Amino acid sequence: MNDEPLDSDLDVQTLLVHAGNARRNLRSTALSIYPSTSFIADSPEQLDDIMAERVHGYSYARHSNPTVDGLTDAVKRLEQAETVIATGSGMAAIDAALFATGLRMGDTVLLSRDLYGASLNLVGKVWSQYGIEFVVVDLTDLQTVETTLKQLRPKVMLFETVSNPLLKVVDAPALVKMAHEVSCQVIVDSTFTTPLMTRPLTFGADLVVHSATKYLGGHGDAMGGIVAAGNAKYHDALHQYLKLRGGVLGPFEAWLIHRGLQTLAVRFERQCANAWELATRLEETGRLRAVYHPFLASHPTVETAKRLLPKNLGGAVVTLELDGGRREAYQFLKALKVVRPATTVGDVYTLCLYPLVASHRNQTEEERLSMGITEGTVRLAVGLEHPDDIYADIVQAVEAAVRV
Repeated sequence: MNDEPLDSDLDVQTLLVHAGNARRNLRSTALSIYPSTSFIADSPEQLDDIMAERVHGYSYARHSNPTVDGLTDAVKRLEQAETVIATGSGMAAIDAALFATGLRMGDTVLLSRDLYGASLNLVGKVWSQYGIEFVVVDLTDLQTVETTLKQLRPKVMLFETVSNPLLKVVDAPALVKMAHEVSCQVIVDSTFTTPLMTRPLTFGADLVVHSATKYLGGHGDAMGGIVAAGNAKYHDALHQYLKLRGGVLGPFEAWLIHRGLQTLAVRFERQCANAWELATRLEETGRLRAVYHPFLASHPTVETAKRLLPKNLGGAVVTLELDGGRREAYQFLKALKVVRPATTVGDVYTLCLYPLVASHRNQTEEERLSMGITEGTVRLAVGLEHPDDIYADIVQAVEAAVRV
């Protein structure tokens, strides 16, 4: 196919359509953005081969895109995966992972009691309509987990490496081993830990998901999800999900998330250091009912965290339990000046979320209390500001909440 620039004597209407689109022999240092929704093959035979996946190539953006492939290639190396897809959101990634396991009517999914609320709702309110059963279990209780696995023999187990929002660390390698003994596939949501803290595929997890909206992107300007599989057998199902359900990631979002990956290490290490300093200082004030951080001696899963997580990376989230209830929590949120009340994690800013109205608003009060989430629970996603400024802002907001 001729890649030379078009003749300038063509009609202006033709030039408007085609000018500037000639392919050039360039090797840019940054990942390029390919916004095209379709791609031209050199011949009908080549297009046939591409569509049949006999050769690698591009035909339609719902099937694949060069910019998105740049992102998935990077994550494949980071997670030591056999195959990786990128989706339009973290929830789409969880949905794709469930799809890839081959769930059928009558199958059972074992869910961590401490999952993100929307993940619980996805299985409990969407997949259950297809005849999928689900059971919710405290996965920190390994004896109960083992008994449940042997009795129910579920097809899939889904849990987070560090739970949202109370930061419970499960013994993920032990859970994977027990699940595989009954032929149960394991999906691990590693959003809070990133590949810097743990890589679940290396200890046998079948599928790992990330909300790339969070730490991978890192700047609060791109929504996306990742599914990484440890076995190539998941390749076809994952790609069929994208082709048929269409939950693809756009090239601009892929480019932003890939750019975020390049600074993930320096960002996340600083955020983790800030979170640890903040947690220890806030606990020392004695002004809060509880402070949650995986490495605090007061945390119920601290020994598991010390055994499984890197010593200098305990995560960048700190959760607080304020004195009082919803009224005090609202006042706390209103009083924040540096910290921003927003419903996500992983941004460069420190953000604060109230689970009762955001992450776990669709759970019943009984369900929330069984997780340990009260009306005084607020979650801090610690950013890159100076820790003194974050600390001072939280302390003054706590004092404002007490005065209401």
